[in-house]
Amino acid sequence: MTGTALECIAYLSTQKDGQTYDVEIHKEKRSLNANALYHKMVNQIAKSLRISNAAAHNQLLRKYGVHQIIEGEEVWIALPDTPETEKTVEEDEYNHFQPTMRKTGSKRWYILLKPSHEFDKTEMSRLIDGAADELRQMGLVPPMDEDIQRALERYERK
Repeated sequence: MTGTALECIAYLSTQKDGQTYDVEIHKEKRSLNANALYHKMVNQIAKSLRISNAAAHNQLLRKYGVHQIIEGEEVWIALPDTPETEKTVEEDEYNHFQPTMRKTGSKRWYILLKPSHEFDKTEMSRLIDGAADELRQMGLVPPMDEDIQRALERYERK
């Protein structure tokens, strides 16, 4: 059953004693339409800038994404301060890092970014709106605002 706390309590109060129930917080699922719309815009940006989709996605996450939080703390990592590391971080499809100006010896500090597949509706909406704004700034036509709105509405319902 999915419902508010009061609805769940009302339902459970009608059940037989002695049964065991599992309760978990319901999280909104990502809409595949919103995800597809976002990746369509990533592809447009990547083609225009002549970079990989991974690089375009990482750039958008750096600008419009959120830091990964574990046990209430941002996750920082020190990596070699080399052009090779910078290129690897830029092209990484699975780990997303925000470079910082902080350095320790031959290391540069990066902040781990939350992967977009873990975004909630508000975070995904900000990412989609940011990608659309980037397209407009590049003189490209983003999906119609109605398409974006429809995708986000479906995201809310999932």
